[in-house]
This record gives sequence, C-alpha cells and structure tokens, in this order.
Amino acid sequence: MRTGSRIAIFALSGFILLVSFLVHAGVDPAYQDGLERLLGELEKQGFTSEELKGIFSDSRFELYPHIVSRTGKGMNYMSRRFGLLTKRSIKRGRSVLATYRDVLRSAEKDYGVDKEIIVAILRVETNFGSATGVYPVLNSLATMAVIENRRSEWARGELAELLALCREQERDPFSIRGSWAGAFGISQFIPSSYVKFAVDGNSDGRIDLFTMSDAVASVANYLKSHGWERGKPEENRRAVYSYNHCDSYVKAVFAYAKALRK
Repeated sequence: MRTGSRIAIFALSGFILLVSFLVHAGVDPAYQDGLERLLGELEKQGFTSEELKGIFSDSRFELYPHIVSRTGKGMNYMSRRFGLLTKRSIKRGRSVLATYRDVLRSAEKDYGVDKEIIVAILRVETNFGSATGVYPVLNSLATMAVIENRRSEWARGELAELLALCREQERDPFSIRGSWAGAFGISQFIPSSYVKFAVDGNSDGRIDLFTMSDAVASVANYLKSHGWERGKPEENRRAVYSYNHCDSYVKAVFAYAKALRK
C-alpha cells in the first residue's frame, strides 16, 4: 500500500472514531449529520482529528438549539427599560471617563476616536463589563454552525477563527464566555474581529478584551479601521453602524456620548 493511501486511511479512521465517540457522548442524533460536516470542514482547515476529539468530546461541549431562532435586531436601546440616559447611567459613564482617563486619552490620540464614543459603545454593549455573557462562545458558534440557519456559514468561519486563536495562545477554548451570538469581552468582539482589530492597550504583551485598557483601544482601532475620522459625521455614523448593524444602536451610542459631554 502506498504511503499516501495509508495516511488517508489513518485520517479517515481517526475522523470516524471521533464521530463515533460523539454519538456515545450524548450528542442528539438529530444533529449528527451537521456535526460531521462541521468536523470535516475543520479538518480541511488544518485541525487534526486528535485536536477536534479533545474539544468536541469534552464534557463541557453541548449544543443550544434554543438560540438558533434568536435575533439581536430591533432592540430599542433608548427604551426606559434599557435605562441608557438615566442619571445613574450617565453618572457611571462619567466615572468611567475619569477612572480610565489616561487609557481613553491615549486611544483618542492614537486613533482619533472621541473618548465619549468609546465609552458609549462599552456602555451599550456590556454596561462596562457587567454583562459580558455566560455562554461558552465555542458552544454558541458550534450550535449555529451545526443546526442549519441563516448564520450557519458565518458561524463555521467564526468557530474556526476561535479555535485557531485558542491554539495559538494555548488557551482553553471553553474558557471564553460571551453572548449567545458568539461575541465576548467588554467590547463584545466576535473571533474574526478579535483577530483583525483587537490590540494590546496596556502593552503587557497580550490582548485580553476582558480588561478595560485592551477593550478601549480595540474599540478605537475598530472604528478607525471602519472609516472613523474627526469632523466627518456621516463617515463616523457608518463606522459605528459597522460595529452593530442597527439604526437604534447608532442613535443610542451618539446620544449617550452627547449626554456625557454635557
């Protein structure tokens, strides 16, 4: 038998073993086909069957079918319930401006993004880190990748990005918790945004979006990379819209930033 054939058979047997393990690990049979396709795609992108077995046979791996029909669109960020423009909310924002004054000034200088806009995004996204999400991002993305829906192709790409960055950083992929939609950190970046736009704001040699300094710098870098430029209101609104494709979101960010300046 030729060497190439042996390698192919070995790889196939490893993949079959992994799928077999998943069946016995309690994964709902209704999702087996989707899971097999996902694992096959990940192997094509360079992840070994051994790596994938270690991740997807972990007792922490599970699917969340209830999130597939969710949508983040249409939320009214200006509602009384959200409380964006209450005295308490604005007071907290000004406290963040004061506490992280040097970090925000540095980001404003380096990227040209108003510090109030950065603070507004962090307020709207996670209330300054108090609501970053409780879902293991790996499970959220795997769910949307496995159970076919309008986000499936996107989720498969984001899952690959997540696994690649965890491998590079020697990080447990289950340790990153975030929203049901796969975003994480104070700034709520998806994995591909982390790879492209996250920066080390405190120069400690690592990028951790659960720290305020890195979240601030990363938001500023993201907006600049999407066209933010001082003195150009329309370009700046488009930059914020790229962060979250929702008109209500853009309105809320600029309204909160304006309130902070008063």
